[in-house]
Amino acid sequence: MVGPPKNLSDLHRIEAQVRATCKSCKATEVWELDALFAEVRNNGGNTDWHAAKHSVKCPKRCPSPIVSLAPIPYGKERARRQAHRHALINLALTILREAANRSAYQAVGTIEVRLALHVLRPFVRDQHLLSEYWRSATIQPRHPWTSCQLPYRRIALRLIELEAPVEEENRP
Repeated sequence: MVGPPKNLSDLHRIEAQVRATCKSCKATEVWELDALFAEVRNNGGNTDWHAAKHSVKCPKRCPSPIVSLAPIPYGKERARRQAHRHALINLALTILREAANRSAYQAVGTIEVRLALHVLRPFVRDQHLLSEYWRSATIQPRHPWTSCQLPYRRIALRLIELEAPVEEENRP
């Protein structure tokens, strides 16, 4: 696609999202195409690119009707990456949580735990927390006070502090 689109349906070819920016209050909002189609139709507009901006309301609902639209090419890729990041973090946390539950009575220093810790490295940003979990997972002899519960809690809390998408079941 060269130049601005002629119609909102042209954006399906480049898997785009649309950024709506209010010119008066500078509020921005990113729309998925299907939601933008519904918004334009609900407000009585047509899907022509230049006419659609008059049918979209301000993200903060200010009284100004002046909204500019900008396509974000391949915006679904960003959404997919966020979904993959969400799945990676929560799958790794699930493995660590289940291992921490077993760690009081058996060694849990397995390849799965090691891989989960490796997956969390870029998200936790603190090698010490991950090393502490690994030490607790591989320590011999096993005692109830050598479990991985505390290191797991610290890792999960660190991810929550960094606003990572941690599901409720993986929260400490």
